[in-house]
Amino acid sequence: MNRFDSLLGAPHATGQGFRKGDIHPVSPDSRLVDATTLTLLATVVQTVVITLTLLIFIFQFRSQERAIRESSYQNLLGRYNELMLSGTKEDDLLFARLFSENKEVGPEDLSMIRRLLLSYGIIEEAFELYKKGWIDGESWEQWNTWLKALSRTKHFARLHSATAGMYDKDFQDHVSRLLNSGGASPV
Repeated sequence: MNRFDSLLGAPHATGQGFRKGDIHPVSPDSRLVDATTLTLLATVVQTVVITLTLLIFIFQFRSQERAIRESSYQNLLGRYNELMLSGTKEDDLLFARLFSENKEVGPEDLSMIRRLLLSYGIIEEAFELYKKGWIDGESWEQWNTWLKALSRTKHFARLHSATAGMYDKDFQDHVSRLLNSGGASPV
């Protein structure tokens, strides 16, 4: 008789089998395997839980970092827009020099240029969101339609060339293509 016979209820050396309620003898080796298996299983589960927790933290930190960057950029744009809206006569003189060194720019033209500049900045922001995939193509087309309409005004081409390098390069390239395609004739 081997040790497994006693576990399966085979008769003892005395010739009697196990009865209901008897304690079945377990070999010391099988207890050791069970304890080792449980310890290994617990270690694996702990490792998986810790790994998943770390992954969740990493994704949360990345998401927070992205949100902080975007919030910072939005604050910057807000301050820029406030600056543009709070213009003075001295600002108007700087605007006039930016757009025309030789020719006087009247108050109506300065007002139009200021509005174009604000619109240009807002559409650039929409372009950035489109590039990042945060707005869909259909929404961007609505913004682009507004850009096309603005590009037909008499000061738009001058505004675009005077602000070269001040805005996102991809956006300015897009506007240049729009102006060069002939779809933007002055009104």
